Amino acid sequence: MQYFKKLAEILKIEYLEDKAQYKLLTEKSSPTQRREAGLTWYPIAIRGQEIGHADYLSVELERTTHQELPHQFRFGMPAVLFSNHDAEHDWVEGTITNVNQNRLKITLKVDEMPDWSRDGKLGIDLLFDDNSYDEMNQALKTAAEIRENGKNNEAKQRLIRTLTGQREASFHDKGFDVINPNLNDSQNEAVNKILAANELAIIHGPPGTGKTTTLVQAIKASIKHYGKQILVTAPSNTAVDLLTEKLAAEGLEVLRIGNPNKVSEAMMSLTLDSKIQNHEMMKNAKKLKKQAAEYKSMAHKYKRSFGRAEREQRKALFDEAHRIMKEVDKTQEYITDDLFKKAQIITATLVGANNYAVRKFE
Repeated sequence: MQYFKKLAEILKIEYLEDKAQYKLLTEKSSPTQRREAGLTWYPIAIRGQEIGHADYLSVELERTTHQELPHQFRFGMPAVLFSNHDAEHDWVEGTITNVNQNRLKITLKVDEMPDWSRDGKLGIDLLFDDNSYDEMNQALKTAAEIRENGKNNEAKQRLIRTLTGQREASFHDKGFDVINPNLNDSQNEAVNKILAANELAIIHGPPGTGKTTTLVQAIKASIKHYGKQILVTAPSNTAVDLLTEKLAAEGLEVLRIGNPNKVSEAMMSLTLDSKIQNHEMMKNAKKLKKQAAEYKSMAHKYKRSFGRAEREQRKALFDEAHRIMKEVDKTQEYITDDLFKKAQIITATLVGANNYAVRKFE
């Protein structure tokens, strides 16, 4: 238990230092300085908007200048939309849901664009991302709880004891003799060792010895021999993209969670967002979304200072829009479940693997 406690203490030190450095960088800097640091897009233009999940507003933004500058905007990161007219008060928080070159989508915690969005120039700032630290803390807590109270889950107990060096990794003696003509003897031996692993197996080797190639063939062999879905994770989006691309090239049904670094048509087509948009049931959902948006637009024409009849009509229009969006949410949940059922491989970064749609899977 001291192992997890010590790691948690070290993680807290890192978190506080990281946050302090971020605060130092952003609090006293101008939008121009933050833009140079890759933390701000300014100025930006609104290219589209629609009602998103749970009645929140999904907005597409484009940075219109300084497009050559590198940036740190990524899927799932918290951000704030602001106006330079009164940046201290004119802002709204949201979460980035997609990044594609110089465009991104953000889900804002409002159901319509604020009035100030029409005043002055708009920009978008990244907020400090607690998410990675939250995930790491939760992983440590979960592991500690299983280690202390997980007597009824021997498989997880074995895994945690192996990961913390309290026991050696074990391998079952079921005979695997996979011979892949595209691999050398050492690589084939690694694939068979992976198939026989009870808790974990590690591929180790110098650069250029074919570790990624071996891993891809081991995943393919695991699907064939065990017939189960496999979650494939890596620390960076670049590494996840590489594995996603190679696994798809092997003819496997791959579902990429999160936003890929490699913004190619082939890679985008493997993402959850793209597959949802292209699903056969999405046509009806899009029609419903449009209908809900029309009801909301009609409702906003009524001002609160109008009489009782107008207020009732306004409420009725909003209620109908909300009812329709609940139907949209149900349809999208069904589509997401359908896509996950069909996927052989799910790929994500380590943090992305705790996506709401993935959590329920073992």
